[in-house]
Order: sequence, then structure tokens, then C-alpha cells
Amino acid sequence: MIGGGAAVVVLAVAAGLVIADGGPDDIAAPYGCATGAPHGTASAAAAASAPEGAADFDGDGHPDLALGSGGSVAGGSGGGSVEVAYGAGDGTGIARCQYLTQDDAGIPGENRDEAFFGTDVVARDLDGDGYTDLAASVFDWKPSLIIVWGSEDGLKRATRVPGTDVSHVAWDNDPILDEQLAAGDFDGDGHPDLVFGLGSDKGLLKGPFGRDGTPAGTGRVPAPRRPSPEVANANYGDLLAGDLDGDGIDDLVAFHTADPDPEAPWAELNRPVSYLRGGRDGFIQPEGTSIPDAGEGAIGDVDGDGVDDLVLSPRGGDASRSSVTVVYGSRGGPGARTTTVDRDTSGVPGEEPQDVDAVFTSLDTGDVNGDGYADVVAGAPRWDVYGEPGPEQVLFLAGGPDGLSGEGARLFDGADLGAVPGGDADFGSAVGLTDLDGDGRADLVVTAPGSDTVDGVAHLLPGTADGPSVAGATRLSGDTFDDTEGLGLLMGGGEVAH
Repeated sequence: MIGGGAAVVVLAVAAGLVIADGGPDDIAAPYGCATGAPHGTASAAAAASAPEGAADFDGDGHPDLALGSGGSVAGGSGGGSVEVAYGAGDGTGIARCQYLTQDDAGIPGENRDEAFFGTDVVARDLDGDGYTDLAASVFDWKPSLIIVWGSEDGLKRATRVPGTDVSHVAWDNDPILDEQLAAGDFDGDGHPDLVFGLGSDKGLLKGPFGRDGTPAGTGRVPAPRRPSPEVANANYGDLLAGDLDGDGIDDLVAFHTADPDPEAPWAELNRPVSYLRGGRDGFIQPEGTSIPDAGEGAIGDVDGDGVDDLVLSPRGGDASRSSVTVVYGSRGGPGARTTTVDRDTSGVPGEEPQDVDAVFTSLDTGDVNGDGYADVVAGAPRWDVYGEPGPEQVLFLAGGPDGLSGEGARLFDGADLGAVPGGDADFGSAVGLTDLDGDGRADLVVTAPGSDTVDGVAHLLPGTADGPSVAGATRLSGDTFDDTEGLGLLMGGGEVAH
């Protein structure tokens, strides 16, 4: 049950998986896992039209989700998996489910320890056939990409992208172990591209992609400049894509953790952020762009001016542990104007946490209340296994004509949604905003991956005019996808593709 008396729909798994027809190239087909709008009926398909940009792997007009998980699989500790939830078009209801691992004969490779298949996932129509495809990173022997192709039957066939490269950043510390994936139209030709290899001469993989995984071409992705002479080395942390200068071409934002010192005071933690502008002639790194240090980020137009903004969980300096900073985009690029919202901002609920473990480590943007402005959600799980026990929360902040503010802010505690209390669920490890039912309001996806002893869960909260609502929420448990006894699935411990 959800706090406040709202019902939670617990989804049951149909016994066994149905293997799709079509030979060994097919992967395990989606299976019924919930009540709701019948999948694929003529009336449902005719009435539905997925919102622009939403993932729709089966083309039925109902948005879908893919949850990347870095947990264990049969035959591989940390082998990784992807859990796919196909929308029913009825609130946050789910029509079908799908469980993808490299143990599937239709997916390249095989389950092995620490392959982390699907930790990074992005959803785009990569071959231009009208169905959304899923690109997933994997680290079996070396970092590479696997594309799972969408079809009228859902995600059906997969191939490995040939010739992928890893990042090459002179001041980075072993980036091969932390390769990152981003999707966007970085050259302005109207086809989605992938970036997988910061600083590589072929890190840009240009769309459209052939069904054998071959990109239309490759291009260079510049390595970010060393943020300061004091940064001797760093760890590559994340990669974002969005149009931060309003030219219709996506840009890149890269995050690093510089000179990590577990004993360093909060104010001295240095996490530099780099901006690479996309363009028809390739990426450039503009001079003079100033972006504050940050641990995590997301991109969306929170002030409705038609230019994407960069939303950050700041680090170091005077930043509070539970603050969100917006670096507004402009025709000249990001950085000319910023806004910071924290627990001292009028309208923001809750008190400032006093321990270093209660920080926002996941962010996303989307229009939850349907007013035309991107809103922000920020998750604060107790992600560190050595962290202090405490509340795990997700903060909702509304965008508006003046940008981000505390007006209409809401705070969701994992305990109120039935998460295991004390920090063992990692509630808020990943957050996502996507319009699952096509009503014009983005719904909130919050994952709580758990552990070897705590079952992973994804909570789906419908969007309303007042923000996300616990009323009518759907709860997807890890057992919905795989019920192997003792398996630490860590569902949703990676990225959310939507």
C-alpha cells in the first residue's frame, strides 16, 4: 500500500517467456504482465499517438520504458540486464514486459561477470523505420554497443555496432572502465546519432544505422580541456545531450570527478563539467563558457524560451547538498544566467540534510503539470554502501516563465511509497519523466534497485496539474521480470530510457 490510502498496482508475471517466431535472430518476446488496455487492438492503436520524442518500441502509439540494470544475471555477477515495460495507454498501467540479457540467443555475447550490459541505455529510432530502437552499452572484453531493433512486435532483434572506440582523454583516469553513451542529432541532418568515446576520432556514430549495426559515418568527439592545472587526473562520470544554444543541433555536456579524495571536505570536491557544441562541421569547445562544478545533470527547457537549459546537482563551493542549479541556455550557449533552488527557497518542502550521503544523484526533466514548461525531478538515494541510514527522497520542482522556482514543489519519501526504510532500497537511484498515457503530462518513474536481499522496484507516478501523484501509482517489482531466487537484479540501477 501507498501512504495516504492510494492503491498500488502490483504486477504479476505470466509464467515463462514466449519465444517469438522467426528463427534464432529473434529475442525473447514481450509477455503479458498486467491488466490494462489490450495490446495491439485496432481501437487502441487507432486512438493512440505517442507524444513526440517518447519511446515507442512496438509502434502502437503508447509510450514505453526501458530500465538499465547493472545487477547480476544467471551466470554472471554484474552481468547486467534491461527491463522493458510496454505502455498500456491507461494511466501508468503496463501492458507487457520484456527481460533482456546476453543469455538470450538473439542478443550478441553471453552472460559473464561484470559485463554490465544495459547500464547505459538510450531510446531513438536509429534506422528511420518508424519504430524506436534501444541502444545499450556493454563491457564484455571491451566497451561496445548493442542495438535492439524495434518492430510491430516490440524489441525483436539485436546486433552489435562494429568498430566502436573508447574515450581518449589525456588527464582522465582509466576511462575505459566508465564509458558513457549519449544520443542526439549532433550534426543537424535530422537523423539520431550516438556518442560513445569522448576524445575519440570515431566517437561520434552517425545515423541512420544499418540493420547490421553499421553507422552512416563516424566523426571526432573532442576531449574536454583540462579544467585547471591542479587536476592531475579524473574519472569520467556522465554524458548528456541537448540543444543548449537553440540552433536545432544537439550539444554534449560531460562530467568528471577530479582528484577524488574520500576524506575531502564537501566544499573542496571538484567535479568539472565540460560543454561541447554540436554542428554540421563537427563538435567544438567554445572559449569562455562557464559551467559550475556538478555531480549529475539533465537537460530541458524550464523557462519555455525554446532553448534547452542545463539542470545540475552542484558540488563544491557554497552549494548545499540538496540544491538544484539551472544554467540557462541561450543563442550564445549556456552560462550567462543561473538559478539555484534549495531547501531555503520559498515553497520547497523539507529540511536541509546534514550528512553527505543525502545528495541528489539523479535528475530528469519533463512537463509534469502540462503548462508547457519543463519541470525537474531530483533523486537522493543512499547509494553508498557505507553511507549513513536515513530517508531516501525525490524532489519535484516546477518550471515556469521565469525558470525554476520553489512554487508548487513536492517531496516524495521512499517510505511513503512502500520502499524498504533506512536507505537499503536506494529509492531515487534513477528518475525519469515521460508521458506514459499520452495525456500531455509527464509521469514520474522512480527506481529503487535494492540489493541482494532487497527486491528492486520501479514506481510509476502519474503526472497531474499539481505535479506527480501517488494516487493511481503503479509498482513494478523485480520479480515481474525475473524471479530467480537470490538474484541481485538491481532493477533500474542504471539509466532510464524513455
